[in-house]
Amino acid sequence: MRIPVQPEQLADAGFYYVGRNDDVKCFCCDGGLRCWESGDDPWIEHAKWFPRCEYLLRVKGGEFVSQIQARFPHLLEQLLSTSDTPVDENIDPPIIHFEPGESHSEDVIMMNTPVVKAALEMGFSRRLVKQTVQSKILATGENYKTVNDLVSDLLTAEDERREEEKERQFEEVASDDLSLIRKNRMALFQRLTCVLPILGSLLSAKVITELEHDVIKQKTQTPLQARELIDTVLVKGNEAASIFRNCLRDCDPVLYKDLFVEKNMKYVPTEDVSGLPMEEQLRRLQEERTFLKREVNFSAPW
Repeated sequence: MRIPVQPEQLADAGFYYVGRNDDVKCFCCDGGLRCWESGDDPWIEHAKWFPRCEYLLRVKGGEFVSQIQARFPHLLEQLLSTSDTPVDENIDPPIIHFEPGESHSEDVIMMNTPVVKAALEMGFSRRLVKQTVQSKILATGENYKTVNDLVSDLLTAEDERREEEKERQFEEVASDDLSLIRKNRMALFQRLTCVLPILGSLLSAKVITELEHDVIKQKTQTPLQARELIDTVLVKGNEAASIFRNCLRDCDPVLYKDLFVEKNMKYVPTEDVSGLPMEEQLRRLQEERTFLKREVNFSAPW
């Protein structure tokens, strides 16, 4: 007897044998396939029927899945139109559970079409499906007519959500970076020496203007440059803080570790400022007093 698809191919695509006929299931998404024919590609079949599978997306990528979906735009519609019952009559039909608030007839109709049911059976989030369908109805006045169109929009929506999550995480990290820089401002005045590389990175990213760059660069001493740079980063916000962090990691790993990893920077108020201009000495003295006053307030018992 000739085996249409080799077990190794099925296993590579995430499928395992369930002990009946030629039925297999995916270990990740639990999607089941059967009736294999010679020449069938398990990866293609996986992408046809279960485009939401995390294992499939991780190994083959979203572009592969989108290409397969585009090659078979009417596959599920044909299946749904040729039979009102599941392929295997021994298997119970899928049970569609409605969320709270979906008891209204409009929601029931919207979420109970064959196209929407097919997308839900593929493993897409019910909430995402509902939001996508609602957006479609609001924009066009009608529900999805093909599974391919719905799946395409769902995959796009998932990509957008992933990007939004990345941006949100970036903003959270950058916000933490900004807080650390603000908290250790005085200590950075003392220890930051690689001012020009950071300044150049901020200019390249267009976070600061050429005028702002030149004003800081023209300062006669590194401590003065460091002061102006730190204050500029604090004013510019999260994007500047992120650039500061990345550049500091390359140009001063020790300071980077103390500030962003160990978070144990200490301000030493005994710095010798006698070589600085009188105006700068007075300003540092005032800031030192302010800093020490804050430290006392922070450490005072409730």
